[in-house]
Amino acid sequence: MDYELIQASRRLSELDIVLDINGCTIDVHWFRVMKKSGSWQIPRHSHSSFEFHFLAHGCCTVQTDTDSFSIGEGSFYLTAPGVHHAQYSAQSDCVVEYSLDCEFRCRRDAASSEISSLHEFFHHAPCRPFRDTHGVIPLFEQALSEAYWRKPGYGTVVRSLVPAILVSAARSMDYGSDASGNPQRADNGNARMELIASFVQDNIHRAISPADIALFMDLSEKQIARIVFASEGYPTKKFITVSKIEEAKKLLSDTDMSISEIAGSLAFSNVSYFTNVFTKNEGVSPGNFRASERGLLHDHHTTMSKNCK
Repeated sequence: MDYELIQASRRLSELDIVLDINGCTIDVHWFRVMKKSGSWQIPRHSHSSFEFHFLAHGCCTVQTDTDSFSIGEGSFYLTAPGVHHAQYSAQSDCVVEYSLDCEFRCRRDAASSEISSLHEFFHHAPCRPFRDTHGVIPLFEQALSEAYWRKPGYGTVVRSLVPAILVSAARSMDYGSDASGNPQRADNGNARMELIASFVQDNIHRAISPADIALFMDLSEKQIARIVFASEGYPTKKFITVSKIEEAKKLLSDTDMSISEIAGSLAFSNVSYFTNVFTKNEGVSPGNFRASERGLLHDHHTTMSKNCK
């Protein structure tokens, strides 16, 4: 059985699966089985794609930056792009995990399509355990069987199973539970803004542009601009700048990094530009801000006053 499972997983991974459905492309990066036993761990990491983890056997522990949970047989969880996660053995039992990693690319004119709606749902889905209530795992096992036996037309069958697996996973996650049959997106603007803010904060130490945010969110720069302006009242570039200045203030207050080092760590082109931007936003220079935060400016003026008497 182990040999068959390994062979099926390898043959499944060898398939080139790129689906074009109603203006949306689903690019499958991997479609495979992970089998582990004893004590093991997969260190903290993230992907730029969606990774589905289906537990066919055993149990394990998952750790994200905001949560920790156990997941057992017959359940699954999803890590969306940028979600850091680590995985650990929970018991000495053997763990068999079916994994599907894919990327969605939807044209702007496909915004109302079912696949685009599915993509949007997955983008905002929480990273937590879900019970497989709609037969995802049997569909995955059908794909493994097709790949193992490789009967005529098996590639076509496997490719047809990918959207079926995605839809069944979404339904297990309560997709389409409202009367319209579309994913519920209450407070959608706020949820998107939270993702944008998280992306900027996660990448605060490198040069970020509105185009980078748009690529991460799979939206146009105009859509990003509307979301940011509705939330913050100013353009995307200013939001990035304000976020960097807030981080600079923390570094000035809490560390002994030089102003030049802070400018470099936040990807400003040079210290002069950083100083000008900081002063424009805060009304004081970085040096005076640090002195004020540490009480040095007050002490200096007090000393000067005493010396003048």
